[in-house]
Amino acid sequence: MGTDLNTSLKTFNQITLTQLNSQASFLNRIDTKYILTEAKFKEILKDLEEDFFILEIKEKSIFEYESIYMDTYDFHFYYQHQNWQKNRTKVRTRNYLDSDMVFFEYKQKQKWVTRKFRYKFDSLNDHWKMTNESTKFFEWAYQSFYSESPEKIFPSLATKYNRITFCSKTNDERLTIDFNIRLEDLRNDWKAIIDLDNLVIIESKSMSKDGKSSRIMKKHDIKKSWSCSKYSLWLCYQKMVDDTSKFKPTMKKINKIRESE
Repeated sequence: MGTDLNTSLKTFNQITLTQLNSQASFLNRIDTKYILTEAKFKEILKDLEEDFFILEIKEKSIFEYESIYMDTYDFHFYYQHQNWQKNRTKVRTRNYLDSDMVFFEYKQKQKWVTRKFRYKFDSLNDHWKMTNESTKFFEWAYQSFYSESPEKIFPSLATKYNRITFCSKTNDERLTIDFNIRLEDLRNDWKAIIDLDNLVIIESKSMSKDGKSSRIMKKHDIKKSWSCSKYSLWLCYQKMVDDTSKFKPTMKKINKIRESE
């Protein structure tokens, strides 16, 4: 988004990773997503400054992430989302590329609330696969919610993107800003790649449906996006699933954003 973004971020008050994790970890939370252009995001930055700290680590505020999403052979987790199931699962590994930390993460959405469980890998090499340890962790978490054994899961999609993280000054909301998003297929040898140019995904993590960010979004006429999973959208774009009806409105909006660059 250009060097001017770094300049704008320097005006924010900073928060450390230790402070962020102790004050606003939100492993159980309500998630709200918004999609917008890079230009629109730059418009709202000044409004965020009043109510939010910015995460800074070693004088950096823009970080690089890589996630590997896991699913069954027939994309069971995707179809939970597509079929409007109130309880649904997401499984991934996440590599924090700036700090060389990798986590295995299990997320369970139950109606409005998302619960997240994770542990840190001992080796960076475990990021791209289901290890014996991660398989046991996944099976434990899945059985605790569904009271049955899960199907085997495999790497399906790699995502790489930049992220900025904000924390409200009252510690009741965390805000993540994802951009420069790249999606890579892991199920086919030809490994298709899609760059979601000009797209910014903002996600609010809070215990309230109306965090401080919702007021700012309304001011700038930015509406909530109800179906904005990077993983699910990828499968739709690649036509790897039969039914994409739930995600068509979001895909249409994303295409409009990409075309407006």
